[in-house]
Amino acid sequence: MKKISIFIVPRLSTAWQGNEAGWITSSGWATAGEQLWGEAVVGTIDGIFKPSETRLFPRNVGSETNSANNNLIRKLAPEFLITAYKDLRLYQSKKGVWPIEREELFLDKKITLVWERHDLFPGPGRRLADKYNVPLVLSVEAPVVWEAAKWGVSRPGWGKWLETRFEAQSLRSADLVSCVSDEVKQKVLQLGVSPQKIIVSHNRVDSSLFNQFVDGQAIARKYNLVNKRAIGWTGSFRSFHGLDTVLKAFKIVRQRFNEIILVLVGAGQEFDRVKELINEYKLTDAVLLTGKQPFTVIPQFIANFYISIVSAASADGFHYSPLKLREYLAVGSATIAPRAGDLTALFKDGTDLLFYSAGDETDLADKMVLLLEDQSLHDRIVKNAIKISEEGTWLHELRRIAEILNIDQ
Repeated sequence: MKKISIFIVPRLSTAWQGNEAGWITSSGWATAGEQLWGEAVVGTIDGIFKPSETRLFPRNVGSETNSANNNLIRKLAPEFLITAYKDLRLYQSKKGVWPIEREELFLDKKITLVWERHDLFPGPGRRLADKYNVPLVLSVEAPVVWEAAKWGVSRPGWGKWLETRFEAQSLRSADLVSCVSDEVKQKVLQLGVSPQKIIVSHNRVDSSLFNQFVDGQAIARKYNLVNKRAIGWTGSFRSFHGLDTVLKAFKIVRQRFNEIILVLVGAGQEFDRVKELINEYKLTDAVLLTGKQPFTVIPQFIANFYISIVSAASADGFHYSPLKLREYLAVGSATIAPRAGDLTALFKDGTDLLFYSAGDETDLADKMVLLLEDQSLHDRIVKNAIKISEEGTWLHELRRIAEILNIDQ
């Protein structure tokens, strides 16, 4: 009997427009399930998909209409009412029987585990795990109400109720809760989950996409990067990434190394503001804005980065585990990252990467200069990046979970 693992993303396949990280992590876990047990499926509210399909989610079906409706609502209603409306819509979307619960799907398969991405309202993970008598693993990027409050999203009167009634109850029902950072773990403990059920599992990388053998020549030719030393960044243009700090640091370094260029890959809310800053700093000839790119093409950009940047506006509230850091390391790029969150406990400064003080453009510029001037340091960090990335894969982490839960591998 063939083995199969089930991965649940409790959202529509069109969800998270402009914020693809949820799909990237979920597809990474599911790809690891495919590698470990031969087959894996990803179940959403509206369908069943292969791991390779979800790499490129969210799908764009109906997104233009939804976006127009959302913009109209945002103009007419106060923020807390918009949040309440979204919560209600999300709750309603998760009712009923999901496609992945169909009886005939797994008749000839041996299910190994059910994995579900934690959300404000749970999906059918617990029902499926009970039905097939297998463990349920909940993966937590962050408790939703808690994280939203950190970003200034208020749920007056109903936030605490949602957290207690839905989030905490869902987390306590899991057989294992995988948290992306120690700060998230501490919050999950506060919600009443047994310490014996919790592990910290930092975000990893899909080694089938991100590895030292990625060929970046096509991208180099297309964007005129051949034989150039590029400082690169990938991600969504959002305020907490502090791209203004990256631009200020690059401006400083550019005065000493006028041949270097800065490559910013992605799009988002801060895109127009970043363009304005580039003009203000007179860097239009030195900064390449590629716009949004397919996730499967991102490794080819990183292969052209002499230096890769993980950015953060501040170290305060840095509870997440940056995907791009592992992606940079896996491809073999010399990386500079903020001294924040769990990062300093996971990586060695000056050996695995270089750390800078988050939000400090002078410190970031100094680290850029160090890697540009010291070839031996640069090459040593690249070599170590490739080495440590061998244990930085989703497959490595899924094997760890299988061992904890005594699942045959």
